[in-house]
Amino acid sequence: MSMIENLVQNHPIRKTKAQKESFRAWFTEQAAAMGYTASVESKGSNNNIVVGDPETAKVTFTAHYDTPAVMPVPNFITPKNLLAYIVYQIGIVLVFLLMGGVAAAVINSLVQSDDAARLAFLVVYFAALYLLMFGPANKNNVNDNTSGVAAVMEMMNRLPEEERSKAAFILFDNEEKGMQGSSAYARVHKNVKKNKLIINLDCVGDGEYIFFFANKKTRALSVYPLLEQAMTAQEGRTLIMDRLERCIYPSDQSSFKQGVAVCACNKMKVLGYYINKIHTVRDTVCDQKNMDFLANGLIRFVSLLDN
Repeated sequence: MSMIENLVQNHPIRKTKAQKESFRAWFTEQAAAMGYTASVESKGSNNNIVVGDPETAKVTFTAHYDTPAVMPVPNFITPKNLLAYIVYQIGIVLVFLLMGGVAAAVINSLVQSDDAARLAFLVVYFAALYLLMFGPANKNNVNDNTSGVAAVMEMMNRLPEEERSKAAFILFDNEEKGMQGSSAYARVHKNVKKNKLIINLDCVGDGEYIFFFANKKTRALSVYPLLEQAMTAQEGRTLIMDRLERCIYPSDQSSFKQGVAVCACNKMKVLGYYINKIHTVRDTVCDQKNMDFLANGLIRFVSLLDN
């Protein structure tokens, strides 16, 4: 059974306190079976899982393990089409405003009260925002972000024992609540935040175009060409290493000065590269080819670090 199949079978939803606790216990057992020691670092309501020592490791691979609420429409992301991304996000807000407006009009027509209408507008609008982040759990989270967790576990399992001191792994909590887990970790571990290479895998399962987004500071690192070399050597997927300054990808790498975002995209002619289905019940795809491409390439990168 592959890592992604194992995760989907045993812990498909990781949203409630009990679901997360169960997953962390299971992951700790899985890590031990691979020869690692996993610890849980708690800060407030955030419980991040840490394997290895990010303070001394040459690279840390991360993913968020929490899963989102279900939405009637997908969280549609177009990393290289900023206009389309903004228009879509504004569209969602406008829908919420429209819902509030309809509720206000109905209440006003019933009770002839402007105060009641305003209250109805605010209740509906903020209830929609609340459900967006804290609503019922999405039962399908294969790409977001079970794929990232599976990719991390694939690397852990395949990484030779003699290379393991060079790499660390973190599974962040509460990314879906505004990247709270990674922000909490970065506040405590300022050296990791400022000086350590972080490669964050989020929604890496669905799409044959594998993106690595890095900012200017990260691209200037002496090891960055080794990352490009290791990934370019892989086959079966189209690799695109791009500048984060001209793209958008809101995920946990944003909490670190030397963060790299990794995702998988599909492509259409006019819109360009996109990620769809996430935050909906249609999020059911994670291609094992993506797992192999990333795990093999990133392990190759770790092996090159001494050079």
